[in-house]
Formats: sequence, structure tokens, C-alpha cells
Amino acid sequence: MTKYLKEVELRLSAIERVQPPPQWKGENYIGGGASDLRYLNLKIPLVRREFKKGFSFSNLPTEEQWAIWDYIWQNSRIFEVMLMSSYWAASRPVEELVQHHKVILGWLKHVDNWAHSDELSAHYAKMLELDRRKFLPVFQKWNTSSEPWFKRQSMVGLLFYSRFRRKALPCSTILKFVERHIDDDHYYVQKGVGWTLRECWNLYPTATFTYLKKNAHRVPPGAWTAATEKLSTKDKAMLTSLRRTKRR
Repeated sequence: MTKYLKEVELRLSAIERVQPPPQWKGENYIGGGASDLRYLNLKIPLVRREFKKGFSFSNLPTEEQWAIWDYIWQNSRIFEVMLMSSYWAASRPVEELVQHHKVILGWLKHVDNWAHSDELSAHYAKMLELDRRKFLPVFQKWNTSSEPWFKRQSMVGLLFYSRFRRKALPCSTILKFVERHIDDDHYYVQKGVGWTLRECWNLYPTATFTYLKKNAHRVPPGAWTAATEKLSTKDKAMLTSLRRTKRR
């Protein structure tokens, strides 16, 4: 397995890197200054291009490739290399993701940045949509975790982008997941709260707006912009006024 990991790492390391301003470097913009990964600061289209080119193991049986990409996710400490494992998962049918759910769910333990978290949310939302009975208990367990990336995933992964969902959870269920963490002080959990409220509003605007009116003063700063992003100027102004009044 080590040789395959080195193959992917060497391929990506050979790509010419960009030198973004400090605030846009991967370790700052994506890692938030708290990630333990190394960031090559590669343009994502170039990373995707290398994935599409394939590797020496790309014609191996599917099960062997799953084992290789799992090893790469679990053992690489390079952000862009780990992305390749997610691209592999995204290239597979959702039924295959469910079949390999122990592998996919195990990847969450190695997340320490919002980009990898969102990559997994895309997979988890599809899996939940296909088999709610099997995976909703997993989300419920994550929702009660003390780990911030598990808490974030328990919300964002419910829908990811609502426009991709054909069968969504009831609004009341989604809001229960949000309610547990609306007062959380971790920045990326707050961002997860905002993301989930925005996507919930896309599906259930009336019920979500009612929740926002009741809890405007509780929506954390890191969640506010996303939570109110799709609202009309009038409604957003009204919520902002409620927020200020109740916070006094």
C-alpha cells in the first residue's frame, strides 16, 4: 500500500504550486490555522485533472482500489492527496458507498478542516437519503459527540446541498439536530449551524423562518450570514432587529 500512497503524493507534489497571499493559503483559509495537515496549495482543477488521469492501480479490481484509497486517506498527511480518496468515492455509485459504509464513515475520524468535512458531507447525505433507517442513527450519535467535526457533520451531512436531495428528512428532525448545537462556541460548528439552516430554509421556508424568528438572538455569529443568506432584505432586517433587541 505504501508504494501507492507515495505514487499519489509524488504525482501531486510535482505540480507547480501557486503562492497565494497568507490569508488564502490552505493552512489558513482551509485549515483555520489549526489543521495538522500539509497543504500543497494546488489549484483544485489541477488536482481533479490528476485524478482523472488515473494511477498504476486504477485498473485493479474495485475492492482492491477501495482498500488503496482507504489506506491513502488514513495515512497521508497532505490535504490534496486525501482529496483524491474522496474523488474516488464520488466516482462510485451510492449503492457502492453504502456497501463500503464502514470505510467511508471511518474517514470522519481524520477530518480537521472544513473542506474535507464538506467532501464527506456530500457522500454521507447520499447514503442517508438512500437508507435512512441505517444511517440516521449514525447522525444521531455524531450529534451527541463532544468532537466538533462530528457535531458539524451531524448537521451539514443531513442535506449537504438541498437541491441534490429528492427525499429529505422532515423539517422538525433537521431543526432538532441544529438545536443541540445552536449555542456551540466552536467556529466550524457554528458554520455548520448556519449552513444547515440555510439549506433547511430552501426546503421548508415557512417553518425555518419561524424557527429563526424565535431564535434569532441565539444564532451564533459564525452562523448568521449563511442562515439568513436566502432571506429577503425585509425579512433579514426584521430578524436583525429581533436579534439586537433580545440580545440587549
